[in-house]
Amino acid sequence: MKWPATCRLYRAQAIIFLVATLAGAQEPAPSTQEVLSHARANIAATVATLPDVFCDEKIDSSELNNGIVKRKMTFDSVVAARRLSGGDSELTESRDVRLVDGKPPKQGKRYVLPFTLNGGFGIHFSSFLSAAYDQCNLYRIVEGDSSTRDLIGLEVSRKVNSKQIAGCEGLSADAVYRFWLDRLSYGIRRVETVDLIPDGSRGFKSLTGRNDFAVVQLGPKSYLLPASVRAIVTIEPESSEQFSFEAHYSNCHKFEVTSDIVSGSVEVPR
Repeated sequence: MKWPATCRLYRAQAIIFLVATLAGAQEPAPSTQEVLSHARANIAATVATLPDVFCDEKIDSSELNNGIVKRKMTFDSVVAARRLSGGDSELTESRDVRLVDGKPPKQGKRYVLPFTLNGGFGIHFSSFLSAAYDQCNLYRIVEGDSSTRDLIGLEVSRKVNSKQIAGCEGLSADAVYRFWLDRLSYGIRRVETVDLIPDGSRGFKSLTGRNDFAVVQLGPKSYLLPASVRAIVTIEPESSEQFSFEAHYSNCHKFEVTSDIVSGSVEVPR
C-alpha cells in the first residue's frame, strides 16, 4: 500500500512523539534521597574550591508599622566572605561600610540598622542539609510556581518533638526551608525560608525570607553565590510592627595577594 505524502508526514510525527514519550517515561524523577545526596555532593565540591571572595553590598533595613516605613537606613559596603576553618560549608562575613544613607560615615559614630540579618551572605544551611542533622529533619520534594518550574524543590522541616532528639536541642523547632536546585548540577539557585522562632525568642513571632543565587566567575571556575537576600520579621504578640532586610551583591571577585620583586641599584653613600 502506498501512503500519500501527507499521511506519511503525520505517521512520522506520531512515531517521533511516541518515541519521545517512551524515552521520557524511562527517566523517572529522582527520589528525595537522591536529590539530597546530589545537593550535598554539590556543596562539598563547592566548598573544596571556593576561594575567599569580596563583593559590593547594598543593604536596605526598615522598621514598619501597618506597612508604613517608620525608620529606614541604607549601608553601602564591601563585604568579605571567607570559609570557616575545618572545611565547613558556611561562610563568615566581615564588612567595610563605605556609605551610610548615601554619605561617608562619621568617624567614631556607631550606626545600628533597624534590623540586621547576620550571615546573610553566607551559606548557613548546615542544620538543614548536612547529614549530621538527619535525625532532626524531614525531607520531601515539592512543586514550585512559574518562577521555579525548571528547578527541583527540596523542602526541609524539623521532625515533631525535635527538641527531645539528641543533637537537635538548640535548633529552631518550627523552621521550614525550601531549596530550589538546578536540575543538572543540583546547585542551589534559591532558598525560601519560613522560620517560626520558638518560645517568642528575641520577641519575634516569625521570620520569612528568600535568597537568590547567581553564577559568578572567579578565575577559571564559576560558582553560585548569593545575588540578593530578603527577610521580613513579624513582632509578637499580635502586632502591626515588622522589620525588613534586603541586601544585594555585585562585583564579586576572589581575594588575591600579589607581589612584585623589583630589582634596582643600591646607591653607595659618599
